[in-house]
Amino acid sequence: MATRMATRRTHVKDEPRPEPASPSESSLSGTVIDHSYDMPPPSEPPPKKRRVPHDGYPAPPSSVAPSIVAASDVPSFIRSHAPSAETFQRNTEDPEPMFMEMRRRSRHSTPSSQAADASFAQQSFAHPTFTDIGLKQKACNDTLGILQTLGVPHVAAALPELVLVGDQSSGKSSLMSGLARVNLPRSAGVCTRCPLHIRLISSSIGRWSCTVSLQQDYNFQPFPNRKPRTTDVTKANPFPPWVKMPHRDTKTFKTIFDPDEIEEVLRWAQIAILNHNQSFERFIPHEGDIATNTSLDKASCETDAEFSPNIVALEIKGPELPDLSFYDLPGVFMAPEKEEDEYVVKVVKNLSLEYIGRDKAIILWAFPMNVDPENSISLAMIRSSKATDRTIGVMTKADQFPPQNTSRWLSMFRGEKQFVEHGYFATARPPNRHLEDAALWEKSFFNGEACGSNTWPEEFAEYADRCGVDVLLQYLSHQLGDAFARNLPLIKDSIYSRMQLIERELTSLPELPRNVEHEVKKSLIQFLQHMKTTMAPKSTPFSSKWNTLNEQFRDCVKRMKPKCNVKDSETQTIDISSADSEAPTPAATPKRPRPSDSTMRNPTTPSKRQRQDAPSTPVKQEDVPMRGISRASSVVGTSVAESRDDPFTMYHHLGRSFMNIKEIRDDILRNKRPGMPQNLVPQEVRDALCQRAVEKWTYPLETYIKKTAEILENEARVALDQSLGGLRQRLIFRECERHLSSFIALHVASQRGHLTEMLNSEAYTIFVLNDEAFEAFKAAEMEELERMREILRQKAMTYIDWGYPIKSWDKMSRDEKLKERKMLDAHRSKLPSDPFATEIGVAGFVRGYYMMAAARFVEGVAMNVNSTLLRTFRENELDEYMDNKFHIYGHADPSFYSKMMEEDENTAKKREQYKAERIKLVKAMHSINNLERSSGGVRPVHVAIDSDSEMGEGYL
Repeated sequence: MATRMATRRTHVKDEPRPEPASPSESSLSGTVIDHSYDMPPPSEPPPKKRRVPHDGYPAPPSSVAPSIVAASDVPSFIRSHAPSAETFQRNTEDPEPMFMEMRRRSRHSTPSSQAADASFAQQSFAHPTFTDIGLKQKACNDTLGILQTLGVPHVAAALPELVLVGDQSSGKSSLMSGLARVNLPRSAGVCTRCPLHIRLISSSIGRWSCTVSLQQDYNFQPFPNRKPRTTDVTKANPFPPWVKMPHRDTKTFKTIFDPDEIEEVLRWAQIAILNHNQSFERFIPHEGDIATNTSLDKASCETDAEFSPNIVALEIKGPELPDLSFYDLPGVFMAPEKEEDEYVVKVVKNLSLEYIGRDKAIILWAFPMNVDPENSISLAMIRSSKATDRTIGVMTKADQFPPQNTSRWLSMFRGEKQFVEHGYFATARPPNRHLEDAALWEKSFFNGEACGSNTWPEEFAEYADRCGVDVLLQYLSHQLGDAFARNLPLIKDSIYSRMQLIERELTSLPELPRNVEHEVKKSLIQFLQHMKTTMAPKSTPFSSKWNTLNEQFRDCVKRMKPKCNVKDSETQTIDISSADSEAPTPAATPKRPRPSDSTMRNPTTPSKRQRQDAPSTPVKQEDVPMRGISRASSVVGTSVAESRDDPFTMYHHLGRSFMNIKEIRDDILRNKRPGMPQNLVPQEVRDALCQRAVEKWTYPLETYIKKTAEILENEARVALDQSLGGLRQRLIFRECERHLSSFIALHVASQRGHLTEMLNSEAYTIFVLNDEAFEAFKAAEMEELERMREILRQKAMTYIDWGYPIKSWDKMSRDEKLKERKMLDAHRSKLPSDPFATEIGVAGFVRGYYMMAAARFVEGVAMNVNSTLLRTFRENELDEYMDNKFHIYGHADPSFYSKMMEEDENTAKKREQYKAERIKLVKAMHSINNLERSSGGVRPVHVAIDSDSEMGEGYL
């Protein structure tokens, strides 16, 4: 070991300070910040750099030391909120002049290490005041840690950070454990599949603690039915199948107080981050179901993702910890274990390149001394990113390097090979040793004591101040604090610029009205009055639409009148047509059938009910739609446009093929009791047919209820828009819309119950009080049935032309009716009595009753809706309901009305995000001001903070 010279103390002369600047010169507001200034060229070569003291802290370079250089020698530049020669004021209460301890190093100097010691100081554009701050490393690192903890993305970009990179099996895990002073996982499994962020905080409290959290910046979107491929990794998508999210989602995983638990918790945290689409709580050790019932090894092999760019963060507090924070990235490699994971090679490389490319990052490049550093993939990435001026070389596994390569490593210490700006450090932390044992072993090894088969060569003795993890820690702490001090003006500028942007954004967002309660109540009262006007029983858009619906419902029920097939043999091919239908003219006149005896004598009683066969000729069929109209919506005499606008068209066919005279005869015979007269019809036959016809009203009734509710909801929405349209982005509009829908749904359900009871009453049994009306309906139906039956029989007997078109009686002209009567009268006497007269009478009864019941039912339905459902909107029931929800006519907590006037969820969320970020920025500037005050810097500037931040006025 090189001998140390005796310590000598140098008295530093106190330099006079310029007068402080006026407050206006240091104000943040209204000042244009100019970061550019001219540096005069040096008139002589820069002075030699001092040797790094034994404790790892370099003395301040003479070119920037405020105690040595006069103020006139310092480049002058004015910043609106940065200390300068013009704004700096010395504290008159400073203690005795400071003394600086200096020690002589050996005659073998290290250019690279010297350059590394002074590199940040030479590049600093800050006033020497910040060099004073930089010397107070703990204060700087504490402030840096606070700013990083706040998690403000726009400020984080200006913060310096340490990034540990290296190839796989480079000894990076052992190095990281030494830096963090905890036993971290060193296996090649899950610990290499996502980045780690470790923050160490020196705490006066004797209790050690570690909080593990998951920082999720990316969302996991796997490809369907396949793994990612190398071609999926692109510049626009560097980490497939991970996709960048707009905001970071931070989740606290677990806090522990025993260092022995950290390895287990950390491994489970990384497994949780690789299962992004599952709840992280399932993976918490001793709590989650997966962590409780599955082994670590199995869980690490069954993760959803092979790799994640999301971060597992550790915040470790405890006594005697260095104030430091750094990122540990997965080791880069050339080939995966499985060929299908080839894409991971590019993804891990992209991750390292992203962190290395951050211009404020200080790179820790770890590489082992038992391999050639020229083969390091990480070094190639550092060079391609032009980051060697920000890189610290860390040579790991110093106890394993081959002795024959001593000259190579000496040349690296001297900066003659693989140059990096900050030079090199050597570490030797053997694996599988406890933390304290590893530290003692390393210290003994670098002191030249034999440790195993290898001994640290004596040639490296002069670089003892560059050997060991503890020495590296001190150097990193100093560099991080110095970088923070250099970037402090830029950080303050970033905070201030961001605050200005946030203030502009908050100004552009709509604010709450002054009298929130009045605005809420006024809008709701206008809406309720509008609803009463809309539902009033007079000519309004709503009443017009609802009347149209009632007419369509009435016509639908009428068209569903049960149809009857009046043919009684295969030779008769004409079905009876309903009064609202028109029989089409046949395309061609078919051959006339031979007269049948079945029209002149009673047929034999069938042994069982016969199946109705389809007609064989293209004449009028009530179950065959007109050409060009589909069967589902075919209505004779209804146009396509009418079918499209009428919601009941689909039910018009339900009355077709309802009955035929042969089936009616079968029903009569089946229900006849012995001894009953031949022409007497059992009441059960008529009742059953009438009830079956009425039951089909279920389908159009449900459509009628739904369409009524739809019209009601649409009109209510119009009223809501007209009354509260200006508050559409507010919560009150959505809440009013929601409660209104609930009110309508509640009363529509009640109305459905009333109408269903009405339908059940109609289907229960036939019921007639108005005999006169019933007889009129039955007579009209009998006239139509008998007319059509007579035409059929005369055609069958060839008394009239077979091609005679059958038209609806209501659609025939007066001349056509007279002509038809004359034609039928001419041959009527030739026909015998109709053997199916009784069955025709039953059909007439059923159709007559149906028409009377239909008129009664349609009128009752419309009247019930008008007097029940619509009445709730015309009177005060809606008012009482809304008052119960919004306290229109009473009083409520003022916060309720403020909440009702809040914007839509996204706008409100955006506003709250801005407010939360503004509070963080105020805290960040407050921390910086505290640092400056403790270091004798400029006076803090007062900036007014909006009351929404809940901080009143704060120091900025």
